Amino acid sequence: MLPQLHNGLIPAVAQSVNGFHRAELRDLNIQLLRPMQPDKRPRRRHNDELSHILFVTRYYGKNPQFEVRPFIVGYYEIGWTTTVNGATAIRPKKLSFARIEDAYEITPERWIRINPDSETSELENLRQATQRVRGNLLEDIVTHLDAHDATSDFQLEVARLKAKTKPFQSVPQGRIFIINVGANTVHRQQSPLFDDGTFEFVPITASADDGFTFADLRQFDAPDIPLTERLIPLKISPDTKVHNDPEFATFTYGDSPIVKPGLQSMTRGDFLFFLVRLVPYRNQGYVTDEALFALIGYLEIDEQISLPSDDAVDRLLTSPAFNRNAHVIRWLNDHVPDVDGYVVYKGSTNSRRFHTAVKFDQEFVEDIPLLTAAGSPWNWETSTQIGRIGSYTRTARLHIDPSTDPDRAGRFWTHIWESQQWS
Repeated sequence: MLPQLHNGLIPAVAQSVNGFHRAELRDLNIQLLRPMQPDKRPRRRHNDELSHILFVTRYYGKNPQFEVRPFIVGYYEIGWTTTVNGATAIRPKKLSFARIEDAYEITPERWIRINPDSETSELENLRQATQRVRGNLLEDIVTHLDAHDATSDFQLEVARLKAKTKPFQSVPQGRIFIINVGANTVHRQQSPLFDDGTFEFVPITASADDGFTFADLRQFDAPDIPLTERLIPLKISPDTKVHNDPEFATFTYGDSPIVKPGLQSMTRGDFLFFLVRLVPYRNQGYVTDEALFALIGYLEIDEQISLPSDDAVDRLLTSPAFNRNAHVIRWLNDHVPDVDGYVVYKGSTNSRRFHTAVKFDQEFVEDIPLLTAAGSPWNWETSTQIGRIGSYTRTARLHIDPSTDPDRAGRFWTHIWESQQWS
C-alpha cells in the first residue's frame, strides 16, 4: 500500500510556466498553501489537500499502435506550492513519467472508473479528463506509473548523447576551476575505468538521506541497467546511501564555500572540471596498482543558489533541475540542517559528462602547463605521480583564466576536444 494517497487531479490543460507545469485549478475548490515568504523554507502540504496531479495526453507520435489513444503518462506528488507571477507553481516531492508503451491507458473501462457520471462511454475530449481521482484508483495509477518510471533514464540518455557532441566551436572564455571528487583510497568502492576508456563515476557514501542508494545508480552507456550489474562483486551493500554529487543527469554540484574557499569566486560562465581517481577494472576486479586520475566532465556554471538564503525557496521552485542535487534533497528533508551555508551550482546546456576519461597525468599537466597556486611548475620529485596529483588538487581552485592566459586555456581545451574526438 502506498502511504497517504488522498486526492489526485487529472488536469485538462498543462502548460509550462518558468519550467513548471501549471494546471488549470480554478473552480476546483482546492486549498493551496499560502504564498511562501522568501526567508522561509517551503511548507509541505497538509494531509487534507490535493496530493497528486496526473498528466494526460492523447498520443500523436510515430508509432501507429498508440495513435490518438489517451494515456496518463506521469504524475507529480505535490510537495510544495507557492505563487509565482500570479500563477500557482508546484514543486513535486516526487515525479514519475513513463514511456508511451508503459503509460496508463484510459480505456473505456478505466474512464468509467475515473468519471462514473460521464455521459460518454470513453474519454472523447481531454478537457473532460479534469476529474478528482481518489482511493484505490489513484493507488492503481500511481503504482502502475512507478513500476514503469523512466524519468531518470530520459535524463541520462540526454546526457549520454551530449557526451559525444562538441559544445563550442572555439575556446570558451570562462575561467577553469578543478575539483577532486568521488571515491578514493579510503572508500570501499572505487570508480572503475574500462579498457575502452569509458568509466563509471562512483560517488562517496552518505551518512544522511541524500535521495540515492548505490542500487539507484545507473550505467552511463546503459541508463536502464543498474550499475550494480556491472560492478561484480560489490564491495558495499546496494542499500548503502550515496552522496551522488556531482550528478550528470541535470548537471548540478554543491559544496561549502567554507570548506572549499577556492570556489567562492566562481560565477556564471566559469567552468568547474571534476577530477576523479579511477581504477582499471578487468575480469570483474579492480587493478588498484594501476589507479590514475582523470577528468570526467564539467559544469559551465549557469546559476547558483545558497542554502538557505532569502531567495532559495523561489529559486528551487523556478529551477526544477536542482531537484536531483544531493544537498538540495538533504536540505528539503528539513531534519538535516548540516547543509546550511552550502552553495549549489547548476550547469548550462554546454555542460558535459565525458564519454571517455581524460587522463590527468604528468604529461597532461606539463603540456598545458598547470601551475601551483603560487604560479610555479609542479614538483614531481617528492612523491609518486598519483601522489603529487592528489596533493596539488586537494584544494579546489582556479587554475586558468583565459583573459590573462589564453595560450594555456587553448592547450587545455585542445586536450579535452582531442580526447573526446570532438571535431
